[in-house]
Amino acid sequence: MADLKSIMNLEWVQRALNPKTPEMNGKTVFTQSNEFQGKEILYPTIRMIEGKLVDLGDQAMDYAIEKGDFITLDSPEEANKLGQMLSDLINARRKVNKPLYED
Repeated sequence: MADLKSIMNLEWVQRALNPKTPEMNGKTVFTQSNEFQGKEILYPTIRMIEGKLVDLGDQAMDYAIEKGDFITLDSPEEANKLGQMLSDLINARRKVNKPLYED
């Protein structure tokens, strides 16, 4: 599995964990995975672009590759597991309305 510290430092993960950021249809992020260069990568389909949440849909993987902010895993099963863990953590953080890091 990917290094937890590096995952938590990704901009899209930090944004989703921050209860002060907006939601799109009740979500702050939605992750998807696909094969890339022989590995499975996990990336967000919902991004904050120019101050607004945007669902990139089919362009999400290309955008993540361009930015280099995807998470590399060994299998689709690992990607699904990590995606669910991130969703659970995000939901828990936002429910208690507590930022992950205090400024």
